[in-house]
Amino acid sequence: MKIGIFDHVEKLPALSLSKQYSDRISFVQRADELGFYSYHVAEHHHSPLTVAPSQGTYLVALASVTNNIRLCPLVYVLPLHHPVRAIEEICMLDNLTEGRLDIGFGRGAPVGDELSMWGRKPEESNEIYEESLEIIFQGLTNEFLNFQGKHFEFEDLWMELRPYQQPYPPIWVAGSPVKAGELGSNLISEGTIEEFPKVVDKYREVWSGSRKPKTRFNFSEDPLLGVSKRIIVGGSSQVAEKRAKESYEVHLTNYRKPLPEGRSRRPRIMIEREVGNRILPWTVDFETAINKERVLAGSEAQVIEYIYKYISDSEANFLLLSFQWGDLSHEEALETMEIVADEFIK
Repeated sequence: MKIGIFDHVEKLPALSLSKQYSDRISFVQRADELGFYSYHVAEHHHSPLTVAPSQGTYLVALASVTNNIRLCPLVYVLPLHHPVRAIEEICMLDNLTEGRLDIGFGRGAPVGDELSMWGRKPEESNEIYEESLEIIFQGLTNEFLNFQGKHFEFEDLWMELRPYQQPYPPIWVAGSPVKAGELGSNLISEGTIEEFPKVVDKYREVWSGSRKPKTRFNFSEDPLLGVSKRIIVGGSSQVAEKRAKESYEVHLTNYRKPLPEGRSRRPRIMIEREVGNRILPWTVDFETAINKERVLAGSEAQVIEYIYKYISDSEANFLLLSFQWGDLSHEEALETMEIVADEFIK
């Protein structure tokens, strides 16, 4: 079982931005020393949910102080990236890290607010995602790029940079076992220990069907399949759950998109609802997050017992943990990370 770290890099108002960056770089440096497999950072804009919206810049800073931990944008929101710039950034990052780069691709949140804020039409997001994906895979594996689509056109465009890893870095998809299976990529999803085997079955069904004919994708023979969870360990379950609830409420409000005069594009008080088949993360209250195993909060013994059960019963081979979320401090996150590493990373 490999264990990685997922991070939004949420804004901490009590700290200066430079201090928050310094603390987080130190945190990832310690994760590297402890032997965590990977560090994944999300892409969001115009909200307190992240102070690291430029993933490439941030990952270069992390690469300069780490030696082994893999680094991954999870995900590049492709409708917000020009595909040729994405190719160039991927090649640069992969070479700067000497092959420690993984890459995640997605089309953005289903409500599409960030796409609208940047002048994109949310209803076109999947078209742009599909075209961008085609362009990126072609550009990473060919000397010249040729493409003609609805949103992009290129003719004999020289791709002067090559990835360090051939044919390209490992790919991740977040959320959809179908899209991940079609690409033969690694997958990060949501789900309880009881539910996740169904996700694995769906992934493998699609993976097998997509792999039979020769495709343009470099299918992984041993894909990493896992779930993302927020975690905090306390001296007792009561202490941990109280701190988790406080911090989770901050985390929910961090999804808001501020407007003048204290208004927001999203309400501060949120209830659970669904868009299509996807539960929006900012609509999941604390009780639901605990019951759905999105948040792990308990004593050291309780959390360790849960992770062992996840390893034995979930059919996953990967676990992605968030140690610092909401208003959890650097010290609180570091304490939980050390406990997990001491028990599960040999």
